[in-house]
Amino acid sequence: MKSILVSSVEGYSGKSAVIIALGLILREKGFKVGYFKPFGVGITRIRGQLVDTDAYNTAIALNTGDDIEAICPVKLDKPYIEFVSSADPKELKKRVLESYNRISADKDIVLVEGAEEYKVGRALGLCDCDVSATLDLEVLMVVKYTDDFVLDRLLMAKELLGDRLKFVLFNQLAGYKKVYVTGIAERFLERNGMELLGTLPYDPLLAGLFVSEISDALGGEWLVKPDEDEIIEEFLIGAMSPPSALKYFRRVRQAALITGGDRADLQNLALETGNIKCILLTGHLEPPQTMLGKAEEKGVPVILVADDTLATMEKIDEIFGKARIRGDAKIRRIKELVELVVDLERLWGT
Repeated sequence: MKSILVSSVEGYSGKSAVIIALGLILREKGFKVGYFKPFGVGITRIRGQLVDTDAYNTAIALNTGDDIEAICPVKLDKPYIEFVSSADPKELKKRVLESYNRISADKDIVLVEGAEEYKVGRALGLCDCDVSATLDLEVLMVVKYTDDFVLDRLLMAKELLGDRLKFVLFNQLAGYKKVYVTGIAERFLERNGMELLGTLPYDPLLAGLFVSEISDALGGEWLVKPDEDEIIEEFLIGAMSPPSALKYFRRVRQAALITGGDRADLQNLALETGNIKCILLTGHLEPPQTMLGKAEEKGVPVILVADDTLATMEKIDEIFGKARIRGDAKIRRIKELVELVVDLERLWGT
């Protein structure tokens, strides 16, 4: 049985997405795949059960048949400092080992997901360094290539993880950076005892937000609810004249318009172009009923938010690019990208 720990140097780097893609690819190759996340910090309650959100979504996508309590045995259900002061690291380690043994018992491969980033959980003996040592795992580091200084963060991780940090996968590279990283960073990694498995490009679909996610993040009120939960890839701020706005409306695809509820001229224009898939009305100003009727007819959701346009855009900026991988379109896309760019032969000899 082969296992690997998928880690990251910072949060929202794409660990869960990579695990989902790897799991589906390996299953197609005939392997029985397991999924395990020892320490969950993004806790929510679903149908009365306390779960880690990433672990829950990934478990559903991979459908391994294992109980969610075994998949994620330790959950941060109180403020971290309280959890640290009351927890027994030896008991937590025992719980992790027992759950891992249950998950891995009948599997060919187990994909183990690290915490938010590789240092999180150190005070409990549950950081990725501890888990990789306890379970004797090699580490694949998923790195969101935000800037060239990620190389320094990688070297710091290498110092702590040592020889266990064997593989690196760069994520969300745009344009020329993909060629640059492959040509230069690969040699840098090899000199420091790491292998570059591939570079995943920035993808608007994967970075996009579902309309429901946008509404939840903004605390919005549905004026027109969607028939389907569309993915929004771009946002436009409607603060210009209709002729100027029309140029932008025609250039975008899968976009949302953010504008004041009193800008009926822009709202109606957006509905006519067909490229605006959601309208966010700011300032808690309701639009004319004729506009809502047209939106209903065209199937374009309309969300009313209390904040002004600037505050609304700031909230969206906080969550954009941090969307979870769910829904058939996103899962299909990340699987295609991983199949295209990741060298699975080097990872498992598959």
